[in-house]
Amino acid sequence: MQGAAFNSLLARFIGASLLLLPVFIFVIGGLLVHAFAHSQNNAEREKLQAQLYTILSVTEIENQRVVLPEALTEPRFNNQNSGLYSIIYGIQGEELWRSASASLLSQSLFDPSNPFFVGTHSFSQANIDNITLNRLSHDIEWISEDGTSIPLRVIVSSDNSPLAAEINSYRNRLWQWLSAMGVLLVAVQMAIMLWGLQPLKRLSIQLRDLQQSKIQGLDKNYPKEIQPVTESFNAILIQEKQQRERYRNTMSDLAHSLKTPLALIQSQINQQQMPIISEQLDRINQIISHQLNRAVIRVNRHASLAHTDKISVKATATRLIKILDKVYTEKNISFVNEIAKEHYFFGDEADLLEVLGNILDNACKYGRGHVAIHSTLNASYLVISICDNGPGIPEKQRSIVLARGARGDTAQAGQGIGLSVAVDIISSYGGGLEVNNNGEGHLSGACFSISFPVVQSP
Repeated sequence: MQGAAFNSLLARFIGASLLLLPVFIFVIGGLLVHAFAHSQNNAEREKLQAQLYTILSVTEIENQRVVLPEALTEPRFNNQNSGLYSIIYGIQGEELWRSASASLLSQSLFDPSNPFFVGTHSFSQANIDNITLNRLSHDIEWISEDGTSIPLRVIVSSDNSPLAAEINSYRNRLWQWLSAMGVLLVAVQMAIMLWGLQPLKRLSIQLRDLQQSKIQGLDKNYPKEIQPVTESFNAILIQEKQQRERYRNTMSDLAHSLKTPLALIQSQINQQQMPIISEQLDRINQIISHQLNRAVIRVNRHASLAHTDKISVKATATRLIKILDKVYTEKNISFVNEIAKEHYFFGDEADLLEVLGNILDNACKYGRGHVAIHSTLNASYLVISICDNGPGIPEKQRSIVLARGARGDTAQAGQGIGLSVAVDIISSYGGGLEVNNNGEGHLSGACFSISFPVVQSP
């Protein structure tokens, strides 16, 4: 089922798009969200760094104590839980000062795992009192008036909630836009594919019209990628037409050459009252006329199906059995005609005579006195089976006997083309011919099963 589902260029294009486009969108979306989050974090770091310099600008050391104004210029430092905090620590993590906004923080912002190094900045995130904070620390060494060196770590932090909300909002909007763009892109791709495959669709229609003999060749107005195919196909059509013309001429010459001697023989036989030979000469004339007609009109299956006469299979078989019974009088063949009266062949009666005649003749020739013919009908095919009680055909030879000029038994007279002609006719109707050994029925020899597609009566 999966192979059948993707046995279409359009299905393959759409399947590939639906498979690769989500991956592409996911990767691009992830990169854009990461880039946006990175830029927002850098912007937040720069903001905190500006606030840190503000703190440093008003910091003083008096009597080994850190002193800052009670009211800072940034109002958020002066309001509790404002979302902007600052604390100054000593080198051991002891708290030396904190802003009014950080008065309710119960946990320390000091990170003991971060080694003290003068002049360095460290930006990180910390979970303090179940709040995620952006934290920027700066290590300095303060020289007091008496020359004493005092190491300090100044930390400025901000609530990460607004930044996270902004990143989440951007992420949601981005996925919405990318999803909408993905759907639009698939729709545009489908439209482009349908437009791009129009020449192939037109080619398919023309091939069907060509098969139905509505046109004589393919148009030349195709894209350059398809033109080599159409040009080659038209060249093949021309060659095939020329070959058919030569075939028609050859058959016409053959018919013309045989017509006069056959007419002369027939007139002599009619005078001597020899009905069996006369009937066979009539049959030869019919075969020649039929093959000449087929050389002209049988281009393909549709040419053969141009004749849709309703032919009784049982009546045709009965007619052939009467002829063969006279031809093989010395073998005293027992024929069993079990074809149902309601089974009909829709096509050229001469085709049915040719097929059944060749196979029945072989059954009489190679059988041992018993030949049976019966038919079955299902929703798709009319199956006609012809069986004999001869030695049968070895499995290795079953495909060989259907080839032109090949025969399973060279002891019998003949040219070996009867079965191949039958296969050719059956194939022109879209049918098939199978060869088996009938080991289960009342006859144990060869059994030929002919299948013709069911065609409704016009």
